[in-house]
Amino acid sequence: MGHCDSGSTAPGATAPGDAILPLLDRLRASSDAAARELPDLGGTIELLRSAGILRSVLPEPEGAGIGWAPDRAVALSDLLRRVGAADLALARLLEGHINAAILVEMHAERPARDAMRAAVRDGALLGVWGADGSAPLEWVDRTEGGIRLSGSKRYASGLGHVDLALVTARAASGAPARMFLVPAGDPARHDHDAWTASAMRASRSGGFDATGIVLDEMGCVGPAGALMTEPWFEGGVWRYCAAHVGGAEGLIDRWTTLLRRMGRLDDPVQRDRLGRAMAEAVAARAVVEAAAVAVEGATEALPEAVERAVAHALMAREAVEGACIRILALCERSLGMAAHDLQGPVDRMRRDLSLFLRQAGPDAKLDRALGTALDVGPGGLR
Repeated sequence: MGHCDSGSTAPGATAPGDAILPLLDRLRASSDAAARELPDLGGTIELLRSAGILRSVLPEPEGAGIGWAPDRAVALSDLLRRVGAADLALARLLEGHINAAILVEMHAERPARDAMRAAVRDGALLGVWGADGSAPLEWVDRTEGGIRLSGSKRYASGLGHVDLALVTARAASGAPARMFLVPAGDPARHDHDAWTASAMRASRSGGFDATGIVLDEMGCVGPAGALMTEPWFEGGVWRYCAAHVGGAEGLIDRWTTLLRRMGRLDDPVQRDRLGRAMAEAVAARAVVEAAAVAVEGATEALPEAVERAVAHALMAREAVEGACIRILALCERSLGMAAHDLQGPVDRMRRDLSLFLRQAGPDAKLDRALGTALDVGPGGLR
């Protein structure tokens, strides 16, 4: 396991949650413009880079160790929630950047860890691409002086923005999958046309062909099967849930603005819908923050505690999805056709949130959490 630095934020350093605050209006303006223009997050990613948000994954004093150093969970939840309220596609990429850093810090040996830190120090955006394409990603050991990859990934977010991607590849021999850190900037390897969904267009998702990439020890992250280590695998779902909550809050904010503009904010029926939506968002935020603290406090030395924390996070995912679905329904009922106006303030956030909620395997995640809850009772999921 890689070494993890810890400690409090260095004197004079700006916490990521504080650094994001002056940027939120500009992030939201860019998000709203992207609903009418060719989606490109290059400008907003540069804002995060300039404010030190991308660098916050580094150990102190260069960063804040956010995501993996002790006592950072609520701060990370707050950061992802705030970015999600401004732009969900950007929050998706930021969560991938943080997730990649966590996995490298937790599992990599020093060469890969140092390579990741150096890249982020130079301004790199990281990503995590797990879903295989039509030709699953495979690796062959020690060919041409290193490990050679073949195959592709789909649903690769941030094509053209992500500089280094953490990918999973199975062994040609059939051994469990390993993680590798690969250079991701070559446009010839990108397939933007592979993303045919109507939402999250600005995430620049698509296919990535890794065939022919050869890696040395700086590209190898952990042993086979390390990705599945808890609480960093399923337990980490709380992070994208924080972005979901932010998206719900951003939707409510845009919805409120539109009702005010339409002169309908004093309508008691509309106020009831809006009030119920806000209550859902408040509850969802509390659920995510509790799950974040539970996962952060779990330790591999106590497997039962880890499993309880993972179940807590998976139950939180279910609760947040339900809250967001109810908020979406209330918003659409309130605004009618205005909620679907491509030129309006609500439509892009509504579509992006609806799609972002569709994470893989929700039934299996809930069933796993239920198995633990049946053993310890819902009050034992801490």
